[in-house]
Amino acid sequence: MRQVAQKYALLRVWERSGPGAVRAVLDDPAAAPWLSRAVVDAVVAALAAPDDDGLRRLRARGEPYEDPARLPALLATTRGTSTLRHLLSEPYVHDLDALAAAHAVTPFMPRACEELARHEAASDAQRRAFRLSVLNEPWLAGGRRAGNTTPPARRLAQEELDESAAVWAEGMVAAGLLDPVELIGTARPAARALAALARLAERDLLSPAAVAELRALADTHLDERGAAWAAFDALLPQHGGTIAVLIAEAGRATVGAAAAPESPAVEPVAPAPAPASRRALRRIDRVHALAALDLLYSLAPDGAPRPSAPEVLRALAECEPGTAPGLAVPRWFAAACALHGIPVPENGLAPSLAQVRAQLPETYGSGAQHTERAYVQGVLPAEELLTLLPARRLLLLPYDWRWLAFAEAWRGALARRLRAELGTDPDAWLRLAATVTASEAASEALTWAESVERARSGAVPAVNAGTSIGSSTRPGTPDEAIGLLERGDHLWAWPEGTLLCLADAEVVDAVLPRLGPDGPWLLAAYLLRYDRTPRVALDRLLAGRDREALRVLAAQSRWMERSSGVERLVDLDDPEVDLVLLRHRIPRPAVHRIVARSRPGAGRPSLGARVLADWRAGGAARPAGGSMWLCSAELDLVEELLESEGPRLGLGHQLLGCLRVFEYGGADRLARLVGRDVLGPSAATVCAKALVSADPAGVIRARLDREIAPDKLVRKLRRAQSAPRARDLLASLPPGEPVDWAALEAAHAQEPLPYWQDIVRLDGVPEDVRLRYAALLPEPGPDGLRGGARLTRERARYGLGGHFHCAPSTQLDGLLTAGLLDAADLVRLAAPAALLLAYLGSAARRTDAPPEAAEARTVLADLVRSGLGTDPAAWHRVAARLTGLDPEWDPVSTVEALLAG
Repeated sequence: MRQVAQKYALLRVWERSGPGAVRAVLDDPAAAPWLSRAVVDAVVAALAAPDDDGLRRLRARGEPYEDPARLPALLATTRGTSTLRHLLSEPYVHDLDALAAAHAVTPFMPRACEELARHEAASDAQRRAFRLSVLNEPWLAGGRRAGNTTPPARRLAQEELDESAAVWAEGMVAAGLLDPVELIGTARPAARALAALARLAERDLLSPAAVAELRALADTHLDERGAAWAAFDALLPQHGGTIAVLIAEAGRATVGAAAAPESPAVEPVAPAPAPASRRALRRIDRVHALAALDLLYSLAPDGAPRPSAPEVLRALAECEPGTAPGLAVPRWFAAACALHGIPVPENGLAPSLAQVRAQLPETYGSGAQHTERAYVQGVLPAEELLTLLPARRLLLLPYDWRWLAFAEAWRGALARRLRAELGTDPDAWLRLAATVTASEAASEALTWAESVERARSGAVPAVNAGTSIGSSTRPGTPDEAIGLLERGDHLWAWPEGTLLCLADAEVVDAVLPRLGPDGPWLLAAYLLRYDRTPRVALDRLLAGRDREALRVLAAQSRWMERSSGVERLVDLDDPEVDLVLLRHRIPRPAVHRIVARSRPGAGRPSLGARVLADWRAGGAARPAGGSMWLCSAELDLVEELLESEGPRLGLGHQLLGCLRVFEYGGADRLARLVGRDVLGPSAATVCAKALVSADPAGVIRARLDREIAPDKLVRKLRRAQSAPRARDLLASLPPGEPVDWAALEAAHAQEPLPYWQDIVRLDGVPEDVRLRYAALLPEPGPDGLRGGARLTRERARYGLGGHFHCAPSTQLDGLLTAGLLDAADLVRLAAPAALLLAYLGSAARRTDAPPEAAEARTVLADLVRSGLGTDPAAWHRVAARLTGLDPEWDPVSTVEALLAG
């Protein structure tokens, strides 16, 4: 705040509580950052003065906030937005009569008028006067932004419209300050007046009188004469007069035409309908064409014709070596290319299985691509990864491998091997963990297959409890683990954790108690390194309710946001867990769930009481959970927030807090709150009116509803300059107050809201809204979208295979295994066709593909035989679509649509 406001605040403390209280404020470290040095020096000097001289000196040199003439004088001369914000938030006396009178003489800036128009003490006439200046803002007077109280009809008569004419006219007509007829006979130039009329027509604001006037002018001067309308079109761009004058001039321009022989009227030729909008076929869409066709031919009846068009063959030859089916050129394609003299991609560009086995993948992403391609194309079986890669790489998975398909397959193959060989024997699992630890300590670089064999045949190796693997030492306490996670340090290895994250529930329940009291929290810290949180391990930790494990999970729940781990923790309804979650950043819907269920008076301190005590003891700016507590039943915390934040909360937040105070504390408690002079002027006025009414809650609720009306939010969203700003606007609503999604959707349908995609992706958007805009949602990962199977299925219509955090095969394997998509969906629902066909082809060669992929190939085979058969035209059509030679084809289509005629 400004220095004069700081000085005034300290003066008020002195007047109310004496000089000792002022000294306490000055000595408080929490207050020091908020007080300027000059203010502190002036107040210290005043405190040192004898008797009341210092107090009188502070009053004499302070800002006269109590003078009713002071604020009107300042607003009449202030132009800066920041200064206006200070003036309107500081405790000046708001004499609305004086403010309105000063505004009539020297108009205030629109920012100030916007605030004053909402003032609770303003009369209807004063509101209209202030509102007029706000509505005049889009049409700049003299090219500069300033207050303007000129009535709209007079402005139209005296000034020329600028490029903001449509926005200005819409605001004025909607407010009932302008008759649209004025835009026909008074406004100029004609082009901008016509744009304003078009805007009004779109918004259903064009009055019947204006429509009748336009029709009369057109009937009189233009009628059905094509030449008159052509003249109107030609004159419009440069015409400086009104629309009425323009129409008359266009009619006069053709008056003499009747005397001359008229040439036959030329009927306007309707333009040919444009083809439906299609997304251009990118190279990434074409690279799967060869693999897609290869699968189709493998399912086709004998005699299915091969591609013969040279342009199709050349397009197919552009496939990348890594996408060729089985990392080889299909024989039918090589033969077709040889027949037409087209060079075939060399097999040597893709590594052979022998080369893959001979060259282990590097830790950086590009150095692992030969292994990735060999696995995805079914050349390298998943089970062979257990004999090929050193176990150490899975203990500390290289960062660049996290999103590669072979890394996920490696984990899956190991889990199946352990389930088959170790069963549920906890001793066998612990023996394997000790074997791996000893092997890594000796730098033996054993594979998992070798480690399993050694653990099964040998004695349990002696392992020092302090043995560490990796560049970081395993944490010794939960707080150390939280500290490492806070920095994103996942560089400590723990073989027991690696194995438990692959194990079934029976194994986790049997092994975890054998790891001692540190086992649960170590497992909690370990599993937070996974992009896909191991569900079984998390389930057993939540069921076990170990306090330290839950504390680690809650403190670092951000690592589980993509896996819905935060919601699982909130579901526990555990006050200790809730308190830790509130102390860390979690999504707003989760905060609201926690806050809304807190209730005082349950025999022990409630969650809200504990949060309040922590806040008072810690000196933080806000309590854990922030302003969300304003919607709670925790009265003490609500009042403390209102007292500490006051007008900075905004009117909607203040009214919500006051409503809760009344609902849970009664009228007397609300009256005491208002009497402490901690609320802003508007909130205090509303509460004062409410307390003398028959329905105080109804009065406050009605004013709160006006403050958060959807039309206000829509206007703000239309002005948003960035996606973060649009998201912040929705987050700035009073906590717990629902967004009127029906109103936002209607506004978006009328005119698209900027950053709508970012809005519908927010947490807490209703499922039915997200379903209607499924195309704007992010691509689902292997576990689907948060919110359920319906969202995932609907989003699959708009394209899969482009998820940044996982390979297409991992994504589709996961969706099929989880039952979020079924075999028929891959053919009839999901897109794009080329990638899905390539996936089904490679899945046929992979040993670990889900059985649903084979079922999808059966569905596909029926379609190929019935839809393509041996028809050359049908096969040519499919090849042209896959290679991008059909301009009408939308690549984001289903396999069924690809095969259809």
